[in-house]
Amino acid sequence: MPSPDPRLRAFREIVEARLPVTPVPGLSSLRLHLATETSGLGRLLVELDSGLSPYWAHVWAGGLALAHHIEAEPDCVRGRTVIDYGTGSGLAAIAAAKAGARKVFACDIDPLALEAASMNAALNGVEIATCLIERERSGSVLSENLKKLAYDSSAQPPNLRAPEGRDVAKATVRGESIPANALTRRDAAPPSLPLSGHLSRQRERVVGASGNAQCNSHAANPEPTVVLAGDVFYDPKTAEQTIAALSTLAETGADILIGDPFRDHLPQQHLALIARYDVADFASGGKAATAGVFRLRRVSTACS
Repeated sequence: MPSPDPRLRAFREIVEARLPVTPVPGLSSLRLHLATETSGLGRLLVELDSGLSPYWAHVWAGGLALAHHIEAEPDCVRGRTVIDYGTGSGLAAIAAAKAGARKVFACDIDPLALEAASMNAALNGVEIATCLIERERSGSVLSENLKKLAYDSSAQPPNLRAPEGRDVAKATVRGESIPANALTRRDAAPPSLPLSGHLSRQRERVVGASGNAQCNSHAANPEPTVVLAGDVFYDPKTAEQTIAALSTLAETGADILIGDPFRDHLPQQHLALIARYDVADFASGGKAATAGVFRLRRVSTACS
């Protein structure tokens, strides 16, 4: 469905005209709108008044590794809710949807990336929901906006109130703006966020942490949310903010899978390597590179 926003409509027209549909390197069953040397992306972004890099117009080694891993091990996402954190082109989100994920949320800080991801999902015959990641003035990701994605709307934990006086940002899901503090107040009406019902089984873990319930065993929570995060540790500041955001999601019981070509700022001390894949690396001019898929180590607690 065409976007009602004139700026995003113009973006779609430009992408369709300048970014040809291209098979994903090494994954020919997937296709994306990808930039070429003649796409004129810099001029495109000036026309659209975007101050962000067009990272969504390329495939990167970490996202490719995640997509390869999902193709090789589809049970890691099948039947589960998936959050693709920093979705870019939507590659990992699309791979998860094609592998049978129950629901896929593609999240990013750039609305143009979300529009590109939606276009790419349609190309591949799958449906994904999109969510704009909001940031505080300091640049840190708002944890409330992340946590609400990992809980069913009927199972909001009671200890996620927004701090008094904070100018809480809005999250956008399929064009609908929802105040984040409305999702965290005790007296708020349930939000219209279409999250998968099995996430409600994660509620007891957080409630238990506040003394209101016992922690459930892993056997009672067999299908945690899967969070995919590809190529999100590319500079020191972003790496610090990202590990904090992913740790916030891990607090909900989510299974965090990270794709990265062993960049310098990858916090390997917090990660466990579970697979390696040889992929094309756009950052090095399309040359072959080895990228890893990692699992974020869970913090040990008395109830783990």
